[in-house]
Amino acid sequence: MFGRSTSTGSRPARANRGNAPVAIDFGRSSTRLLQLNHADGMAYGCRAAAEIPGAGMPGGSGPLASEADLGSRMRQVLDGLGFVRGLATVTVPAECFQSDIARMPQMTDAELADSVRFEALDRFGIRPEDSSIGHVRLGGTAGGTQEVLMLALPRACVQRASAIASAAGLGLVRIEHAALAALRAVGRQRASECADPAEAQDFAMLHLEDRVATLAIVREGNLSFMRSIAGDWAPAGMTSIRRTASGRGTSLRLADDDIPVGSEGGPCDSAGWRWCSLAEESLRCLRHFQRTSGGWWPRAIAITGPAAMDPQAAATIESVCGAPCALSVPIRMIDAPEPCIQGNAWIAAIGGNCASLSALARNPRNEPQAQPLREPARRNRTVAGTGTIALEPEPKPITTGEGAAA
Repeated sequence: MFGRSTSTGSRPARANRGNAPVAIDFGRSSTRLLQLNHADGMAYGCRAAAEIPGAGMPGGSGPLASEADLGSRMRQVLDGLGFVRGLATVTVPAECFQSDIARMPQMTDAELADSVRFEALDRFGIRPEDSSIGHVRLGGTAGGTQEVLMLALPRACVQRASAIASAAGLGLVRIEHAALAALRAVGRQRASECADPAEAQDFAMLHLEDRVATLAIVREGNLSFMRSIAGDWAPAGMTSIRRTASGRGTSLRLADDDIPVGSEGGPCDSAGWRWCSLAEESLRCLRHFQRTSGGWWPRAIAITGPAAMDPQAAATIESVCGAPCALSVPIRMIDAPEPCIQGNAWIAAIGGNCASLSALARNPRNEPQAQPLREPARRNRTVAGTGTIALEPEPKPITTGEGAAA
């Protein structure tokens, strides 16, 4: 187990303020714990963070610990690193979910929940006693209808997450799709850092996990489309860096990922082809949304997630999709990021945790600068902007049907 608390005596005022629930991010090879303080200006305060080796959900690449064992180790970490125990939120990898988009008539929340449940059972071929079903209203309507993102999570995953949280002494209040949690963090970061408010509200995001890439489209600040793309997206030949506790200091342990390459060419060639296939599938999704939305196209594509560190990914997707593409670095949202040495691997935990906190303030360094008027030299006046930028609401959280929440 490794991690470190950043709660020190130099910030007593922040430590005494309210904290968000503990975020539990069940990754494929480890479980991450994170707790943030309330927003203070342009960054959140990191009260404590830790990472425990071992997969929290079935199907991961690490050993699957028992619920009691993992919960016991989490309890030790929570007490030892200064977490404030109480409530907890959980993010689950995208590969655990089944998802699809359905077009439905306009109806009330209660009617929509019943309709989504019936449609999901039929479309996914699942039994009601085996699955928890949730939904998200997508932005935009056409002809009196609406598009709804349906999500189904096996009830066994819900029960396992609840048992682990209970064994750690935490009360589970929400279970969320990892990509939707990541989208919340990216949306808040863009609203704080983008100089153009329109650019902050119109973008696409690719959340890369080892087995599933999730494309999310945000238009006018609302989630409008989401597509899960299965594949082997883990960066081949990349080196993972883990932070381990070593007395009062820290040490870095390097471990090369041993990922088989299924191409006759070299690793670079196979990585390029892999990102090309993802870029082409993303392009098809963007063109579909363009046809149904009157020609809309994203102003930018943000790439994030545990498998997003391959430098070829952003370049390939930008070349194919024709939109500016860059790696989103969510670690800039935290004022003391030392415990979260790999920022992109922590994006789901950050997004799940900041749901209970206020949005970040605008970064004044990115505000448009006042420009002098082109007038005769004898009249040397300038114009100063006085407008206030209103931030649009974030993508809506998932509405639950039977326990899976967002």
